[in-house]
Order: sequence, then C-alpha cells, then structure tokens
Amino acid sequence: MWAPRARIIEVLVPYDPYEEPEHMPLRLVGAGEPGYWGADSVLGHGTDYGYSVDGGPLLPDPRSVWLPQGIHGPTRVFDPAFDWSDGTWSPPDLTTSVLMHVDTETFTPEGTLDAATELLPTVAELGVHGVELAPVAAFDPALGPARGVRLYSVHEPYGGPRALQRFVDAAHAVGLAVVLDIPYRWAVADELGLEAYGPYLTGGGGRPRAQRSGGDAGEHALQAMRPRTGQVPLDRPRTGPIQLRTGQVPTIGTRAGKVPSSPTVRTDYVGDRINLDGSGSRGPRDFLVDDARHWLREYHVDGLVLDVDALVDRSPTPFLGELADYVVGMGEQLERRFSLLVDGPGRSDRLTTILLRILSGPGKAEDIQALQMLADLVHPSVRRASRQNGGRRNRVRAGASVVEDITRLPAAQLTVPWAGEESPATALLGVDDVDIRASVLATVILAGNPLVLDTVHAPVVPRNQNEQRLARWAHELIAIRRAIAEELDLPLEVRSTADRSVIAVLRGSLAFVLNTGHGLAALRLGSLLRPAEGAIRAPLPAAFKLAAAWEPGATRLVGDTLTVPPRMTAVLRAET
Repeated sequence: MWAPRARIIEVLVPYDPYEEPEHMPLRLVGAGEPGYWGADSVLGHGTDYGYSVDGGPLLPDPRSVWLPQGIHGPTRVFDPAFDWSDGTWSPPDLTTSVLMHVDTETFTPEGTLDAATELLPTVAELGVHGVELAPVAAFDPALGPARGVRLYSVHEPYGGPRALQRFVDAAHAVGLAVVLDIPYRWAVADELGLEAYGPYLTGGGGRPRAQRSGGDAGEHALQAMRPRTGQVPLDRPRTGPIQLRTGQVPTIGTRAGKVPSSPTVRTDYVGDRINLDGSGSRGPRDFLVDDARHWLREYHVDGLVLDVDALVDRSPTPFLGELADYVVGMGEQLERRFSLLVDGPGRSDRLTTILLRILSGPGKAEDIQALQMLADLVHPSVRRASRQNGGRRNRVRAGASVVEDITRLPAAQLTVPWAGEESPATALLGVDDVDIRASVLATVILAGNPLVLDTVHAPVVPRNQNEQRLARWAHELIAIRRAIAEELDLPLEVRSTADRSVIAVLRGSLAFVLNTGHGLAALRLGSLLRPAEGAIRAPLPAAFKLAAAWEPGATRLVGDTLTVPPRMTAVLRAET
C-alpha cells in the first residue's frame, strides 16, 4: 500500500460491528520502494478490512477489488482464482474489429453481468469480433460514477468481481473478445479520499494544469505509445505511401477546425487529474499500471479502452508510453495479444457527425470534402507494439496493438467516461428513421476502421419488425466486411454525382453507394466506378455485382445501370 506521507499505517479488521476492530500495523517496505507499506501476514478470502492512516478512521483500500458494502465501506479480500475454460482462447485481431457496446446497467432489464452473459451467444450471432464493456468500477449509486469510482473494483449491483470473470469466460467460449473501458477521469474525485494516502491528484478544485498546445500534446502522448527501440511497424504493410490530406473542414457541431494528419488529444479538460508528472507521481503511475495488469491477468480481458484526454502528462517518460511498454512485456510473458484502444472526446464521433450532416442536408460540397478528408483518417491506424529483440521477435501473436481512429455509434457514446462532453453525433439517436439508421450502419461497418456498434442501430434483442431488419442488415454487412478483411488496409476513395446527392465509396473490390437524396437515383457504373487514372489492378465497372441492399426489391443492377431508392444504400463487389 502506497502512503508516502504517513507516519503510521494500520490494517483494521472489523470482525464485529459492535466491537473495536483488530489493529494490525504495517511496516515500510524499504528504500527500494519508497512510500510503500507491507504486511507480514495475509488475510483470507472474504475478510473485510480497511486502513487507518495516522490513527484516522477506517478507509477502503485504494486498490479495492470487492466492495459489497459500497465504495465507502470496508474492502473485502477477493481471491482471483477461477476455473477458467479459455485455455485455448486466441483473440481475434482487434485492429480492424467490430465490437458491440455493452453497458451492464442498460443492456438487460436485470442490469447485471450474469444477465448480460446470457445474451452473449446472440451477440456472437451478429458476427461481431467482441464486446466493448462500459466501465464496471464500483460507484455510489446515489451520486453516479462521475462522482467517483474505485478503479480496481467491480460494482456490486452488477454482480461483483466473480460475475465479471464469468462474463469474460463465457464471451471467450462463444468466440468474443472483451475490451474494457477504464474510467480514469472518474477515479480521482474528492469523495474517494485518496489524498489521505498520498498525492494521487493534481489540478484540484477544477484548476487544470498548463498543458502543451493541442497538436503537440496529442502527438507527444501517442508517440509515447511506440516502443523505445524504434519505429513500430504497421500491422500489415501497405503497398505504397498513403498521402494524408489536411485542410479546413466545416464546423462539426460547436467546433470547427482542421482534420489532423495524426490523432490529437484535447487538453482543455477541466478537473482533477491523476498525478502523473508532479511530486510523488511514482505512486499514482504504479497504481494505474497495476490496474491494467489487474484486468488483463485476473479477468482475462483482451484489451483496454484508454481515455487519453485524462492521461496526458508532461513528464520526460510519458505515462502512456510506460503503460504500453508494460502491456507489451506482459503480452510476451503470457504469450497473449492485448490491444490498447485510444479514445476520448471528439475522436470516435467524427465519422458519424459528418454522416449526420450529409443525411440531414444532402448536396453540400463541403460535407463531401470533409468525408473525403476523414476517409484518410479512418483508414485503419494501428501500431503494433513489440519489443525489438531477437529472442522474442517471432512471437507474432504476443505483445500489444495500439489502435487509433475508432468509430463508435451514438448510443455507444452515452456511457463512456467523457459522456458529458457535447457530441453532435448523438443527434442521430433522435432520428427515428429506420432507412437512415440502415445507411449509417452500412457506412460505418464498411468504412473499415475499428468500430463500436450500439443496440439502437444493431439490435441484439429485436422488439419489432424494423429492429429485426436492422439486425439482419448488420449481420449481412459484417459478413461482407469479414470477407474483404485483407483489403481493409487499402485507402478509401470517396466520389459523388454532379449534384452531390449520391456518394460512392470505393476500396479494392468493394463499393457502396449511398443515395442521400429524396428521389430514385439511376447511376451509370461505367462513370461512377471508373478506375482512377494510374490505378493498378483496380476492378473495372463491369466486374461489380450487387452484393447487398437495404431495399433489395427496389435496388437493381441491370446492365450498367444501378437504381437506388432515396436515402438507401447498395453494396457492390467486384468478381475476380
């Protein structure tokens, strides 16, 4: 236990609520681990305990795993031993994955992990690669998670830590990876009392630290996730250089600016942060690294979603780099492949925001331009993190992948730690139009970047005919995406008709056509899908066949003419 300023640390074991708890003093570990206290005995599974700092009242362990009496009650010892059945499990490649967002509280009427576990076979039938599990850390139900969570714990009303182990084991049994959101920005609330132990926080009272300017801070943070020994190779080599185009784009919601040529991290976050670069920051950094180890080792999760906006720091060794290096080493040690997914405010809603603009008011040249510029960014951005030493170089499946440029559908934005940030894309949730939802679904699935679905656009338990159609449509689109998996590293090309009412997106042997207008569109494939000048081995228009359509009865390909109903999508594949 880390408490660098304390004079005395005692473990309090309240065997009887009506009697004084047993006091067990801790000792300083030594100069090799400054500020850390250790015990000479071990408490058994199920024992309640807490800490007293300098004679103060019982406080929960900052690393509490099991809190059956709530986040302010005593910690209960949890033995992580579990009868796992996933010994042969090998996770899918999450760098171009499709995940289903699962918020435990709203995913089922019961609001528990065990109830969500019962639906995992149905989720797997959609064809997704895994689930993104919204934060499960324990919080005060009267205040909500934004007022403080115990980062290592699993909320008792969700079923506690054992229920999460059952959930992950069951997910692996049906072929689903599990990626867990870590709510770093909720872990530093004053209500948690972490400052009684040591300098866990910085920027108290809502006073943010001075940070680098946006672009510099973002590159600084994400560059840090590359190994120290050299450039991280791309997950799959590209056949040639990809030219990223940058420039001014129209205002998206309340913000306007440039489409960056590399991901950025916002630094205008106001509020307490975990102390990653101030005096005494070694303890908080260890706290977060051990938290990652805790989820990856004890719960067998396959990846973590990192809210990078809450983790930007100014230290010579940025924390994100330290965390990535640790996860790489752990993956090599366990011979498992982990993924670190980078996300935060203003990142994963870019594609859906532009789609909302296009579908709401077709025919605007600036929106087509914005979509083309964003197409360069949604091209899968992956850094394969691995240690460059000969003894481990051949462990292809070990290590970690750092995955950027995620797209998440709007309802999957509502329970992430930065959910309070304004996202224009959430306006899509108010569009009760099944045709528009189907078009959004087709575009985000076939765009190719890592994707998080929501149950609004891809229902897991359909309640009516429209939701049944959406579920079948999602399954069909994901199957097409899986079939062209080897082409997902190719760049996207966005085209439009002269009046900009029809958009065509091409990649390799795939093309999908979106009619954003209000009338039937009759299109000549010879001109719409003509290979770009200088293109090598691009399929000819005559090779494309209709592969899927939201309204198959009204969508036809006769000869060279494709007919697409208004506000609907057609998917074409070239036959080789």
